[in-house]
Amino acid sequence: MMKKFIIAFLFLLSSAYSFAQINEIGAFLGGSNYIGDIGNTRYIWPNNYAVGGIYKWNMHPHFSIRGTYTYAKISGDDSKSNNSFRENRGLSFTNTLHELAAGIEYNFFKYNLSKIGHTQTPYIIVEAAVANYATVNGRTFNFTVPFGIGYKRKLAPNVGIAIETSFRYTFKDDIDGYPTYNIVDVKGNPVDVNGNIQINPDNNDWYVFTGITIVYAFGREGCYTGKF
Repeated sequence: MMKKFIIAFLFLLSSAYSFAQINEIGAFLGGSNYIGDIGNTRYIWPNNYAVGGIYKWNMHPHFSIRGTYTYAKISGDDSKSNNSFRENRGLSFTNTLHELAAGIEYNFFKYNLSKIGHTQTPYIIVEAAVANYATVNGRTFNFTVPFGIGYKRKLAPNVGIAIETSFRYTFKDDIDGYPTYNIVDVKGNPVDVNGNIQINPDNNDWYVFTGITIVYAFGREGCYTGKF
């Protein structure tokens, strides 16, 4: 079974190679939001900036390999929450984050900025990433799993634009940094005057990027003729 899978993958890669000369490079501009123990509980609620760069290798009309670098501000403020417990609790934090990510972008329709009729499509993103951000013990690295959706189209000759939203699961519960708590228990968890824990240490953090990408396509025009 594995042998058949490898043969099929190599066949797909070789059949797509003639198309694989189109590259895209550009910028991401948008916003970020945090999903965790502090602040607003909405899943998509950009309240800080996120900027970065993006590169894509279009190996097939349906598939691109992509790599990104993003710098973002991440924060949470209970006073802006839609949750009454958090509003009364009144915690807040601010952090900055660097992220490097790489993965696959799948186009629902065939996509090629230089070919008529293939110049717009919705797509999905699945990546692996590493993020660097501050904690109470200094800056740390953490692996994340970005995934999301988007829609892209041709903007001008060799120029494309897209809007996308992608979620990151962090595997840790330390982006909020525990920076402003006056009372903590022996484990460092923030507590009120009666010793009640004010956050759930078992809920790992998420963060979200939402914005637009603008890319410029370059390289030899693809000549893919397959039906896939």
